[in-house]
Amino acid sequence: MIFLILLTGGMSGCASPPKGFDSPVPAYRMDAAVDAAREGDRSAIPDLIGLLDSDDSLVRMVAIRSLERLTGQTLGYDHAAPEWRRDEAVERWVAWASAQSEAGARRSPDAAAAEPARSGAPSRR
Repeated sequence: MIFLILLTGGMSGCASPPKGFDSPVPAYRMDAAVDAAREGDRSAIPDLIGLLDSDDSLVRMVAIRSLERLTGQTLGYDHAAPEWRRDEAVERWVAWASAQSEAGARRSPDAAAAEPARSGAPSRR
């Protein structure tokens, strides 16, 4: 019986939760944040900013450390601060990301073409 379950890929209806930034499992969200920082994946910055609002303090801590590794700054965010103080810092992060996006949009096509091309999209859990 156990052999049959293993042969068919496990028990049907027992799907594991999705991994990545949108996972309901905090450990999977933290894995995605760590992967983004390790890979230098700046495209994950909006997702990391989103994790700063997590109800889980460990997720918030990993998110801010990942943002710090990618950007070199925390913008005054403290994962253990009261919610109102964290909200103020998240607003600073949102404004920072918006300014970065606008600055990138204003770059000339020649400047963008001179940058090294990225090889494929990094994998995130």
